[in-house]
Amino acid sequence: MKDLKITVKTLYGFEDILQEELKELGYDKTEKLNRAVQVKGGWEDVYRLNYRCRLAISVLVEVASFYIQKEKDLYDEAKKIDWTSFFEMEKTFAVKGAVFSNLFTHTQYPFLLVKDAIADVFRDKFDARPNVNIKAPQVMFDVYIKEKSVTVSLNTSGIPLFQRGYRQEVGDAPMNEVLAAGLLRLSNWDKKSPLIDPMCGSGTLAIEAALLAADIPSMVERQHYAFKNFKSFDAEAWEKVQSEVNRRPVDLGFKIFASDIDAGMLQKAKRNSRMAPIGNMISFTVKDVFELEPPSEKGLLICNPPYGERMGEDEDIAELYQKLGDAFKNSFVGYDCWVISSNIDAIKSVGLKASKKIKVFNGNLECSFREFKVFEGSKKIKKPSEKEDKDEQSVQSKKIEPVKGEQIKKDRLVERKQEHPIEKRERPVEKKIEPVPYRKAASKYKPVNQEEANELDDKKPEAKEKEPEEKVQPKQKEDSAEEKMSSDEENLSLKEKIAKMKKYRSRD
Repeated sequence: MKDLKITVKTLYGFEDILQEELKELGYDKTEKLNRAVQVKGGWEDVYRLNYRCRLAISVLVEVASFYIQKEKDLYDEAKKIDWTSFFEMEKTFAVKGAVFSNLFTHTQYPFLLVKDAIADVFRDKFDARPNVNIKAPQVMFDVYIKEKSVTVSLNTSGIPLFQRGYRQEVGDAPMNEVLAAGLLRLSNWDKKSPLIDPMCGSGTLAIEAALLAADIPSMVERQHYAFKNFKSFDAEAWEKVQSEVNRRPVDLGFKIFASDIDAGMLQKAKRNSRMAPIGNMISFTVKDVFELEPPSEKGLLICNPPYGERMGEDEDIAELYQKLGDAFKNSFVGYDCWVISSNIDAIKSVGLKASKKIKVFNGNLECSFREFKVFEGSKKIKKPSEKEDKDEQSVQSKKIEPVKGEQIKKDRLVERKQEHPIEKRERPVEKKIEPVPYRKAASKYKPVNQEEANELDDKKPEAKEKEPEEKVQPKQKEDSAEEKMSSDEENLSLKEKIAKMKKYRSRD
């Protein structure tokens, strides 16, 4: 069969690099899905993808797809499938998958319906049914439900493909093998220059790097595959797939360096590496990351430091990342240094600008995988000595010659100032004027000092003798208005004169 619809499942964010890997394996026509890539092929292709694809978690082969309107429809449609054509009754089976539908109130219930349909099909044909084994089934079926759409597939891998078979011992927080392979591809390692893992733990990243550089399949030591339990299993095709690749260690021409401060953990990494056919391609050393010296001028460093989940103190983890950044700047100039962490605040303490930031998941933890390119100028600036400080001040005191364009502008500005000089105007100084008292019988405008005012207050004006009124001739009634106003002013009382004087003063 060459028309199988094959779905290769992977981790979040690895869809593009999985397509690249499939293209390298000869699969040009691919369709990118959510956390998966789909191709078409036969059973030999299924075997090859399981064996050689480093970024695959599982390889599925579609059995049937249909639509449902209610819960019972799932059982009815599943019962139409001839499950007896896939495996013998002596094999154990299980049904797993994912459900994103409002038709079901419990996400596990659809798997029970499909399981009952499989058992009933066998019972109707053989009057017996196969056993279910949830933990370690020999045959596994995958059910994916999105709203009313259902896809049923054979899981040809069985247990997830990140269980390679070489890792026998792990630490407190082991890295997923598929994640390690993905980080190597995301880092664009050329497989020709040295690679350093300064916090190697159980050695997963270094072992995956050695297998990748030597072109040895990551699943070379894995024995269990679910497709071996199918009726369709072709042993000859499986042998052909295994014979296509290298399964022995090679001389890379460079070393992969793995170190850790924990001697016990490093022993576990060594034992795990012996389970893979990589020989002495990895150099293991018990050493603190801050004491490492680069083996060459250029290379790649990938670091998986603690995320702070188990350290307890935020200050401790921030200080660790700060020291890590200092080590990059002081010792690994010319290297591409990559750091993966779920602690975004701590990773900022590295003190270098990240040239790349990639969102990945380490288990259930959302992480950031960041690249720090360390150049010569990335080194930490030292505090200048007294002599250096004086030299710097003398340099700053020297006149800096302007560029040609700026000098022309300055010359033109000087010429304009010479042709049209601007007179400088002195700003008048504002004097504080103190209030001046006025004498009661003074003239209209002339102010007097305080002493004169007091003397005038003491002297009362003598009353003038009333002069006899002269009889006005009729002709005098036609006098001018000015003469009349002056005569009126003379007849004003002292109080009225003072009021009038104040009025004029306020106008001024």
